[in-house]
Amino acid sequence: MAGPMGSNSTEVVSKKGTGLWLCLYFKQLPVEIFSRGGPAAGTPVVVTTRQRILYSNQAAKDAGIRIGSSTDTAYTLSSEIVSFERNEEKEFSALSHLAQWAYQFTPGVSIKAPHSLVLDIKGCLKLFAGLENLKSQMREKLPELGYTANIGVYSTPLAALCFAEGLAEGSAEADSSKALQSLPITCLRADEKIIESLGQLGIRDIGGLLELPMDGLSRRYGVFFADYLQRLIGEKPDPQKFISEIPRFFSDITFLSDVTNIQSLMFPVKRLLSELCHFLLARQLCINQMTFKLSHRSHEPKSFSIYLANPENDEGMFLALTQLQLDKITDMPEVDNLCLIANTFYPADSVSGDLFHSMHLREQAHNKTDPGHASRLLNMFRARLGPQTCFGLSLANDHRPEKAWKSVRLNQKNYWFPDNEKEANPRPLYLLNVPQELKTTDHLPYIGGQLELIRGPERIDFGWWDGNDSARDYYIGRHQCGALYWVFFEASSSNWYLHGIFS
Repeated sequence: MAGPMGSNSTEVVSKKGTGLWLCLYFKQLPVEIFSRGGPAAGTPVVVTTRQRILYSNQAAKDAGIRIGSSTDTAYTLSSEIVSFERNEEKEFSALSHLAQWAYQFTPGVSIKAPHSLVLDIKGCLKLFAGLENLKSQMREKLPELGYTANIGVYSTPLAALCFAEGLAEGSAEADSSKALQSLPITCLRADEKIIESLGQLGIRDIGGLLELPMDGLSRRYGVFFADYLQRLIGEKPDPQKFISEIPRFFSDITFLSDVTNIQSLMFPVKRLLSELCHFLLARQLCINQMTFKLSHRSHEPKSFSIYLANPENDEGMFLALTQLQLDKITDMPEVDNLCLIANTFYPADSVSGDLFHSMHLREQAHNKTDPGHASRLLNMFRARLGPQTCFGLSLANDHRPEKAWKSVRLNQKNYWFPDNEKEANPRPLYLLNVPQELKTTDHLPYIGGQLELIRGPERIDFGWWDGNDSARDYYIGRHQCGALYWVFFEASSSNWYLHGIFS
């Protein structure tokens, strides 16, 4: 049923009676992108354009503020009103975030700007134990994000859109053609002039519209309108462009009043982190980096990133590390927007439960080392001291001992290893910064006693390309006490040197 359309999109063809689509219509999205930060329930919030009210919350409606009225009129009705200029870019960003959230229910999620999502749910009903249970989960989880949505269900995407956008709370089964026919024509996503013309002809609902001959509608209103109607009722395929399966997370909270105490941001931070962790758990992902951005209309934005030693999805760890970063901020007197971004994801490790709990306890008793503790400790170090203070060590592809290692990021995986590690010559863990000249007895190196050469020589030549050529014959020497030393004989000086100590 689905086929690839490109690197970042997929199309699905729905035929009459074969699909089931659910539409989420976020009618209050222009308001909720500003008010979801948790204002007092009685705070009137309006969204304006050109000094006219376009959208308002319930508190504003209760105060007598009407859509289309001027902002001056609104302020005379309520002195507590909070007004925002409409931000369509922010609306689309929030809709994209909600599309990523909806991916937990089905991979078939299509964005229908300005305020709707259409989901292909035919293949996921069994997973969620039926349609009603699926809708119930959506209604339960959306308020946690600070959003509300009308839900419409039908056998075609366009009809599901009509139900969600046209009714206060619309829902119809896939074969309920009578329900579709009873919808008013104002539910159609068609040119306003066409809707007005149909109204002048006495057409009030979709049922009356569909009784008209399609050829006549095509001649009068154009082939695009006729094509729209055929896709609406499922007589023509309606390909849908689904969101990319590549995950991304962007969520923000706008404050109705300025936050002047940085520590007061911990509650909205916790809310954003909760959203992130629910997203990660739903997609079975982890992250090793995330970025917070603090903004204010009168100040330069401030950003800080949190780096993790290993990919995690632990909300408690995220919160503790964020607290440490917020404690460092002293140059942001006011904040009116807080946003959280994560773009790099890793698959979460699946952990199987133990069949025998007692066996697990015995294993824990013998294995006291928890790699998670080390990661948490490194995360705290990096948060307090900076990401550059903690690093790992790796071999480098260079035969010179002084250049044979390098520092790497803690989560870097592209370490270099010899082609045949088993046959590679051993190297000491401890290397002297400058080789130390040794005394000799009977032409053999002496360190509190004569060394027994048990491996070597290994010839290392270097410096020939810059005129500082040197030839060294390296050996492993064993001391009487059992200690192993890495020593070399330099032909140019006929001297022995200590270069390293094996652990």
